[in-house]
Amino acid sequence: MKNRENNSNFLKRLLSFLGISILSILIVLLGIIWVMEKGPSPTLTGSFTRSMRETSAIRWIPSIFLSEEELSGYISENTEQVETEPVNASLIHIADAATDAKEKQQDYLQLIDIAMGTCKGKLLIVRDPKSVILGTSEDFGMAPGLQLTDLVAKYDGIAGINAGGFNDQSGLGDGGRPQGLVIADCKITWGNPDYKYNVVGIDKDGVLRIGTMTGNKAMELGIRWGVSFVTHDGLASALIINGEVQSQNLGSGVNPRTAIGQREDGSLLLLVLDGRSINTLGATMEDIVNVMLEYGAVNAGNLDGGSSSVMVYGGEIINNCASVTGPRRIPTGFIVLKEGESNE
Repeated sequence: MKNRENNSNFLKRLLSFLGISILSILIVLLGIIWVMEKGPSPTLTGSFTRSMRETSAIRWIPSIFLSEEELSGYISENTEQVETEPVNASLIHIADAATDAKEKQQDYLQLIDIAMGTCKGKLLIVRDPKSVILGTSEDFGMAPGLQLTDLVAKYDGIAGINAGGFNDQSGLGDGGRPQGLVIADCKITWGNPDYKYNVVGIDKDGVLRIGTMTGNKAMELGIRWGVSFVTHDGLASALIINGEVQSQNLGSGVNPRTAIGQREDGSLLLLVLDGRSINTLGATMEDIVNVMLEYGAVNAGNLDGGSSSVMVYGGEIINNCASVTGPRRIPTGFIVLKEGESNE
């Protein structure tokens, strides 16, 4: 009987200790959030608010202490339907990638560690733009997506990055339903041909096409592989067009990022910047632009970011995936085929 009472008392003390500990942690977290949202620095409040609102699972956090009116002051204007200047394909000069690389003694792929300011991540330079295709999971909306390692393996690729957005409000979905438009091998496999989307795609000549357009317009431009993406608050994906920075789309927070760009010589720049870790909080859209310009991008577009941001090389994930549950299932990814292979 005494042992039973001792056990009961121990259990009560343990539960009491755990309850007090959890309550203390919640109070500390709420205190931190209050300082971030109501503290003396509007710049910090804006960055925190935009960063949280770009997430799927915790975008409600800024509403804890900020009213709708206060929130509106930190939300960038929606640019989803803003018309952009068309990509000028004549600015991109694509030679025979294999021959050109040999003449210049360049590798087919060049993997670079990015450490620019507070940004850290990976940049993969692909000399032959026609060796990059869009990989897709099966039966959009009916079956789960695939982790990027499986998606790259499905197409026998050598590398890849995540691509378009997808519906996953809780952040814990199956990743099988894309957002917007998907074009695979010159066919619209998801989306409405008459609707306008923010498109990031590669045409039949290997030119990266970025901008606001209908599915039908994308077909007219000869886009062979394409996706669409906007942030939760409607920032469009175009970051650089014809060498000009699209400043209207840069009002972001700090998060993991994925982007694709193209140099004048046709080389594609596949970029993943890490975040939500002790090594780096993440990157802004402006950070993406700075990296892309540093490496010669003429055109560049933002892709899905956050916990979806992943780069695979040689069958392994080589960046720091921000998802606490492991690599997410996704419906689309840009896949790099092996040297000598192309999408033609």
